[in-house]
Amino acid sequence: MKLTEEQLASYHNDGFLLLENAFRDDETEALCAALAEDQRVAGPRLITENDGVTLRSIYASHTRHLLFERLVRTERLLGPARQIAGDDLYVHQLKINAKQAFGGEQWAWHQDYIVWRDADNLPEPSQVNVALFLDDVTEFNGPVIFLRGSHRLGTLERGTAPRDHGTAHIDPDAYSLTPAELADLVKRHEMVGPKGARGGVLLFHSQIVHGSGTNVSPFARRLLILTYNPVSAAPRPVGTPRPEHLVGRDHTPLVVDRTPFDRV
Repeated sequence: MKLTEEQLASYHNDGFLLLENAFRDDETEALCAALAEDQRVAGPRLITENDGVTLRSIYASHTRHLLFERLVRTERLLGPARQIAGDDLYVHQLKINAKQAFGGEQWAWHQDYIVWRDADNLPEPSQVNVALFLDDVTEFNGPVIFLRGSHRLGTLERGTAPRDHGTAHIDPDAYSLTPAELADLVKRHEMVGPKGARGGVLLFHSQIVHGSGTNVSPFARRLLILTYNPVSAAPRPVGTPRPEHLVGRDHTPLVVDRTPFDRV
């Protein structure tokens, strides 16, 4: 999978790019089965909704399951990300946001990079987010909504955001935009919610403003988000880093794995 010049221009202009039908249905189904296996094992990598029971996120599945380890190295994801970054990449973070049917909760309006800068000492906003639709994404089940072109605003500083995050998962609420800020931004940046069938891939910039609403539908919206970071922009250790399931420690450049998904 190689991005065209038009696709690259679209990504750099809008801050996101949707690639439909990047994975076959059987491949996506295999990933969902692997997710079901992984989430049966308790641990700090599992984050629940406010009810303390419903799965909200699961981190670092690529360190525990071969299929996800293979996924981060597939040409279909690594290739476009390397084109955009123009550099060798490693995995900074992999998470699956499991917005469950009838109540998967919202994600506040935020930018990603400022969180990783403060919590993980990432020196620059050169990350590429690659999101894989594990379910059909519709207007009803809480799609991610972007403010088109808002990545070109740079980092929107959060005066009240905590700088010492300890070892925890960070919810975007800690870095959320105020209603007044969002209302002002929407006057200049169109709200867009890319949708599509499962197996689609959504590339997006680490500084684009985005959020999502509650899933009030009977259809789950599981979204795998893989964050690649350039090897040349790996953070220098400062203080006590967050756990490895939140922050990738292996900065070795990723090499493409072309093994078919049906050979686990």
